[in-house]
Amino acid sequence: MQITSTPFLFLFLPAVIGIYYLIPAQKGLQLRNLFLCLAGFFFYTWGEPIFVLLLLGMIFLTWCFGKMAYKKNGTRIGKTAVFLTVAANLTVMLFFGKLSVVLSILSHLFGKDFSAFQTTLPIGFSFFVFSSVSYVVDIYRGQSNSADSFLQTVLYTSAFFRILQGPIISYRKFEGQLSDRKESFDAVGNGIRRFSVGLCKKIIIADTLSYIVNAILSSDFSGTNIYAGDAWLGCISYLVYLYFDFSGYSDMAIGLGQVFGFSIPENFNYPYISASVAEFWRRFHITLCVWFTEYVYYPVMLGPSVRFRKFLRQKSVPKPIVKTVQNIFVTASVWLITALWHGMNLNYLLWGVANCTTMLAEPYIKQIGSKRCNTIIRRVGLLFFLFLSVPLISTGSFQDALLFYRAMFTGFAAFSPAVFYYCRMYGLFLLIGVIGCFPVIPYIKKKISLFADGKYKKAWDIGSGILLFLLVLISLGYIFTRNTVEFLYQQ
Repeated sequence: MQITSTPFLFLFLPAVIGIYYLIPAQKGLQLRNLFLCLAGFFFYTWGEPIFVLLLLGMIFLTWCFGKMAYKKNGTRIGKTAVFLTVAANLTVMLFFGKLSVVLSILSHLFGKDFSAFQTTLPIGFSFFVFSSVSYVVDIYRGQSNSADSFLQTVLYTSAFFRILQGPIISYRKFEGQLSDRKESFDAVGNGIRRFSVGLCKKIIIADTLSYIVNAILSSDFSGTNIYAGDAWLGCISYLVYLYFDFSGYSDMAIGLGQVFGFSIPENFNYPYISASVAEFWRRFHITLCVWFTEYVYYPVMLGPSVRFRKFLRQKSVPKPIVKTVQNIFVTASVWLITALWHGMNLNYLLWGVANCTTMLAEPYIKQIGSKRCNTIIRRVGLLFFLFLSVPLISTGSFQDALLFYRAMFTGFAAFSPAVFYYCRMYGLFLLIGVIGCFPVIPYIKKKISLFADGKYKKAWDIGSGILLFLLVLISLGYIFTRNTVEFLYQQ
């Protein structure tokens, strides 16, 4: 079930909110938590009925491994629990990711066609993996207690408002909210408002820009009449589309969390104003960056990296070189895992190498020229780096990416007739999207708040409320009259 679909917006969500708050709060949160778990499974069953049993099985294993790791920090049993958690989740991901290869081998061995059993990775499972690993590792480290009940594990790993695409939140930061959270009418109102903002970002901007993006990505860049204008416009449109699509979902998830009293961390903070790749990843998909820092970067740095450093020192390698090599080893390890999570193909491997190399070079780039000039150069350089990343993350193969690059740098400085048509149709939405990628609205709001009498702030609040209401009506109109586009991270 898409959270932008009519069944979700007009049936599922109102029913869940209504029943949730009809359950007496005096009896504690247990009944409400149970209801949210049931709602989550119903939500998941609607879209992935075959995989509900798999999800339940993986949640049960996660709970068992958490019990196994409880108060076993540093012991062999605790380490085994963590290893089994990672192994079980990776096994499922690799199985579905490479199922086509397995079926091809079976077809060859038995002389039968097994292609009918082909399927993709269950929706949201990669984000379930983050929750599963965080749950067991936090318990193993002693940062959290093992869940008092299986119900708490279920709600943490499969809450319907964040299972599909996050935002990712560690178990130790979510644990307290399972038994003690503040629910109020103000929180419900703020949550609905935040959900509405995300809905508008997704439906009005992202879904509209998908027409331009799809038209450009379906272009034939292998011919002789290739257009550089198409390629560069595709880069800009894709980056804006990606931002509004994913940040729109994050806003909706955060808003739904507020409706039920949960505090979900922010996931975006205007990433395109960054002055470096490192800063970009601290602003784009923030919770993913935090997760990789806590559960990949530090374990690698304090584990294999230390042993590697001792090995180099035993070989009498100079200390500055050891430090540099160690930094390369840790950063490369993190980006290798990040690239494989995004996609097990050459494109994402090269994308990971590019990000890793640039991050390692940035401390040296910062030393060039004056601070003001250097900052401008790095901001422009980051945007150019992002443009160059688009062919790798938006095309299906490395060959397609090469054709995209050829169009960018050797094509005609014009647009193809089809793309020009889409520009005339949806160019205004692209312009609004580009402006929305930068903190224009927060800047205006901050300036208005400086007026002492508060008259303008009140007018802003009323005006922005009316505007949001109108935009929601427009969004609903689009939902009724055209098919909604799947979120990028669900495709």
